[in-house]
Amino acid sequence: MKYLFYKKKKDKLAQGFTLIELMVASSLFLVVMLIVSGSILSVFSANNKSKNLRSVMDNLNLTLESMTRTIRFGNNYNCGSTGNTALPLDCPSGSPSLTITDVSGNQIRYSTSTVATRISRTIGANTYYITSPDVTITYLKFFVLGSAPYTSTDTRQPRVIILVSGYVGDKATTRSSFTLQTTVSQRDLDFTE
Repeated sequence: MKYLFYKKKKDKLAQGFTLIELMVASSLFLVVMLIVSGSILSVFSANNKSKNLRSVMDNLNLTLESMTRTIRFGNNYNCGSTGNTALPLDCPSGSPSLTITDVSGNQIRYSTSTVATRISRTIGANTYYITSPDVTITYLKFFVLGSAPYTSTDTRQPRVIILVSGYVGDKATTRSSFTLQTTVSQRDLDFTE
């Protein structure tokens, strides 16, 4: 008899879980998985934002380096868009375009395109973009100071201050904004003989 009682108790233990126990375990598993998947999605979003920001910084670094090299070795800084742009012209209040004469004697103009919101470089009649399509430029301004040749009234070396701001990324959740400023002074001494 004792053996039969023990066998029945063992069979009862082997019957399994009740429906309520399974529902509670499944619910807890789903809650934990939702929390974990939300964390994983936020990590992916942060990674995309980081890649976008790295892309814009690399592109803008190359763009500004190219612009500053041309400006540093150029002359006749002019930020007016009308009149004779080959003559030096200060603009302490800023302008959305800058025309300079490079070392080869070519007139180069930097500005933003109103259609594509990208920085463009114009040499003669040829215009091309120098920022990637991923970068949206919302603000570009050039401030030119001391552009006139050295005289007793203008003793400053010509310099250009460039302000650029914009963003990268199509979606508002992964969009990364930036604002950059750099100052470039003319390499050659600004003396007239």
